[in-house]
Amino acid sequence: MTTETKFFIPKAKDDAQAEEVWESVKKFAEETLDWEVSDRRIFSIAYQKRGKDYYVEVGKPDPRNKELVVAILESMTYLICTPNRGVLRGMPLLIAESELTDITDFSPD
Repeated sequence: MTTETKFFIPKAKDDAQAEEVWESVKKFAEETLDWEVSDRRIFSIAYQKRGKDYYVEVGKPDPRNKELVVAILESMTYLICTPNRGVLRGMPLLIAESELTDITDFSPD
C-alpha cells in the first residue's frame, strides 16, 4: 500500500539532512547485521508478535520500547530503527516477514 506521505526523517532540518541520515542508518544496519538493506522507503508497518498487534510509524514512538522511530528498513526481515536500536548504537528491532500484517511506503516523490 502507498500513502501520500512525503519521505522524511524525524528532526531532520531539511531534505538533504534527511537523505544523509537515512543513508547513514541504512549503512549502519548493513554493517551491524551483515545483511544487504533495500532502498525501499517504508512509512509504517503493522505486525503481530506473540499474539499482540503492533503498529509502527516513522516519527512516532515505537509501541514496545517507546523510542522515536527514525526509519523502517527492509532486509531479510524488517528493521525498526530507533536512536538506541539501530541509529546511534545497537541492533534494530527485527520483525519477520511472517509477522507482518500491513506495510505502507512513503510516496514516491
